[in-house]
Amino acid sequence: MAAPSLSGFALMSPHRIVLEATPDTDEAKSRLIEELQSRGRAAVGAKSWMDAKLLYEKCLSIKDCSTVDNKKKAIFHSNLSLVENNMGEFEKARVAAEAATQEDAQYVKAWWRLGQSLIALHRSDEALEALSKAKKLDPMNKALKKLFEKTKQQIEEEKALMMEVDKDDDIGGQKTRKFSTSILSSSSLKTNTSTTVKSSTDSTKESSKSVVDNDDDSNLFTKSEPVRGYKVVNGKKTSYFHNELDEKSRALIGDIAPKKIENSNADAATAAKKSASKQGTSVWNTGGTWEEKDVSEWANTSLKELILQTSYALPLSSPAPGAVVTVSAVSKLEGHASVAVVRGKMRFIYEYSCALDWKLDKSDDELNCEGSLTIPDIDGTIAIGEGYEIHDFTIQNISDNSLRPVVDRFIQRGGFQEVLNEKIDDWVKLFKKEYGPKDSA
Repeated sequence: MAAPSLSGFALMSPHRIVLEATPDTDEAKSRLIEELQSRGRAAVGAKSWMDAKLLYEKCLSIKDCSTVDNKKKAIFHSNLSLVENNMGEFEKARVAAEAATQEDAQYVKAWWRLGQSLIALHRSDEALEALSKAKKLDPMNKALKKLFEKTKQQIEEEKALMMEVDKDDDIGGQKTRKFSTSILSSSSLKTNTSTTVKSSTDSTKESSKSVVDNDDDSNLFTKSEPVRGYKVVNGKKTSYFHNELDEKSRALIGDIAPKKIENSNADAATAAKKSASKQGTSVWNTGGTWEEKDVSEWANTSLKELILQTSYALPLSSPAPGAVVTVSAVSKLEGHASVAVVRGKMRFIYEYSCALDWKLDKSDDELNCEGSLTIPDIDGTIAIGEGYEIHDFTIQNISDNSLRPVVDRFIQRGGFQEVLNEKIDDWVKLFKKEYGPKDSA
């Protein structure tokens, strides 16, 4: 049967209502895009790739919406590229990522996704160029650096391999002579082999004759009966359809008679509880078809606590050695988190946006600075180590304007941002540990 079309998937999708919506006012379009984006993130978190693809494509199909600028479109294209990469549609992922770079050339993830799709397409040189542009935009990103170096090493290994191939081509004449000699040797071997095969055949015939002559049951059969499917059981000749076991088989198999199982209901209940505990489902859902639990209250509290623990001391080589940057307040934390068990597999679904205030102080100096920033996307589309986008970075109070380059280097783009990313990653790990499968005793 042919695979269903995208429209067929849309008809079967749980998001059919929003996928078929056709808003006609700017306000309605904005609300729909917000809902599509929210569902898209959740679908990526649950690894429902086709649903995510449909949702992001729908986002891009909505025209003339005042809240969707080039940066928003770049995010939609980039997320679509992520989804298509995971679906194995690497050429489509490349096209989507390239569209993201055209919408916003300063968007790091657009170049990153382009590099990933080009690597999957074995276009290493182009991938390195895309990753190089991403690296220039975010030079402190460790995961990006690692992928860049790995791709660079792969290109060098491919070049070295090609040099070996070229070297082999230079001595091709010698290889041809060796090959000709090999053919002659093979020809001689063929002549000798034919003689050997004939001798072997004669030997095999004699061996077969000997086996038949020495068979203890040979006197029970005519020449044609073994071919028709007879066997000997306990000294009697019978057909292969007869199921009686001989003494040797019975000793080997042992007693296979059915046995009564005691306390079957109690054992089944215990097994169900253990299975449910391991999978994170309730006892009534031991099949693990679908179960979702809202854990937003725990997630909100724990994420806020970890973000407030963020602290970074500027290195001694900086213009303000010993100065410390901390998160002074989390002014906004919006979103939700849940744990779902789908067909026996656990999914961690979370989607948050955060706004925080930061402060720079130096204990033995009057240097100080305050500001704010937002992180609009903390969700399953971002892998651990990949980093979180900082938006709306502001400086509100500064004691000395000479500090501005320091703030740009060590807070907005450097060490403080890295520590903040690590704290959020720590929360993701804590989330999975807290609500993941528990080892049963």
